[in-house]
Amino acid sequence: MSDKDLNELSKLMPELPKQRPLAYKIYNYLKENAVGYDDRIKADVLMKEFNINDNKTLRSYIQEIRESEVLTKIICSEAGSNGGYWIATDYKEVRKTLDHLYKRSMEMLKNYSMLKRKAKLDKQKRIRLSKYEKEVIESIMDKSDE
Repeated sequence: MSDKDLNELSKLMPELPKQRPLAYKIYNYLKENAVGYDDRIKADVLMKEFNINDNKTLRSYIQEIRESEVLTKIICSEAGSNGGYWIATDYKEVRKTLDHLYKRSMEMLKNYSMLKRKAKLDKQKRIRLSKYEKEVIESIMDKSDE
């Protein structure tokens, strides 16, 4: 295929989002060292391995990997003293992470709801949801996929 053909072909293909280089390194490290729940790796180990100073930064890389259309393996996680990150090997492991994320999102929605109620009672500014925010909340509230 000529350079001209490749150039034309690339114009037809949708542009894929690019991950930060460290996201690829974390992804590959998990693929090599943390396949399956039993081989999960603690957050502090990943942070030390990749010289990441705080959990928030590590979570942002994990989120980037999870949202990538290029990095297709599913990164699972579990919080707590026995928790960690790993590459899913079956749906049971994925479900564990989905349940964890669902619980966290419900806690955030509960917090949101309480703040909204308080804002109405105290005549503070009302919080208005954008169309996107409404769709996100409605999709979370729809548990028909179980």
